[in-house]
Amino acid sequence: MTSEDKVAIVTGASSGIGRETAIALARRGYRLVLGARRREKLEAVARACRDAGGQAEAVVTDVARQEQVESLVSAAVDTFGGLDVMVNNAGIGLRARVHETTDEQMRSLFDVNYYGVFYGCLAAGRVMRRRRGGHIFNVSSVIGKRGAPFHGAYCATKAAICGLTDALRVEMKPCGVRVTCVCPVLTETEFFDVQAGRTPRSGRSFARLRGLMPAAVVGRKIAATVGKPTPELIFTVGGKFLTVLAALSPRLTDALMTVYHDELAKDAAPRPTG
Repeated sequence: MTSEDKVAIVTGASSGIGRETAIALARRGYRLVLGARRREKLEAVARACRDAGGQAEAVVTDVARQEQVESLVSAAVDTFGGLDVMVNNAGIGLRARVHETTDEQMRSLFDVNYYGVFYGCLAAGRVMRRRRGGHIFNVSSVIGKRGAPFHGAYCATKAAICGLTDALRVEMKPCGVRVTCVCPVLTETEFFDVQAGRTPRSGRSFARLRGLMPAAVVGRKIAATVGKPTPELIFTVGGKFLTVLAALSPRLTDALMTVYHDELAKDAAPRPTG
């Protein structure tokens, strides 16, 4: 089967990593079903995918609602006859210390970031098991491997995705379905501009220390990994170093994260007036 015969779903496709992944798959000739909540932006990405050489349909989807994720997968099967690639990417952020995080905020993040992925795995996995093939990508984060201050709730959702993906990968292997956990570092998207709890300077502090990865790099890598037995994608030496360091020396990693915490704390502090 060539790329032109293959069908892919991308959630959170209206911007950032989702948008760039969709376009990268379109350039390979995939037939795409794109899911996100913002219709206008989603339709724009669908047009960009068609311009890139693929077919694309936009389906407004709130991944926090299981019935909508099921409808998204059904749309791919009904429109294009099957499903070969599922990219569970939709997510939201929150900038707050753990003790400042409300129960409502925590549940909201899990509804989108974790349950949105879980629902996608259930719906896509059902189709792929029946077809005896396919590839599921679950987008987590490097800070799902090692929690970072001011993002405890977000990190918790991404750590849950890592655990879910590791288990699913082994369970799906006898069915011929590949499962990959995607763990980007800080990425140049609108994420920092729309996350709850942001300040005018927040989210860019660590970027000043380490820089931001273009979302297109992540999207192209996901597209290039389809069909390969790749358990995990970590994109930079720094990301890999942090993951290894966290496993070998939590105390040293805490010292590194203290630098990050102090930088963010400065941004959170009120500026003097007058």
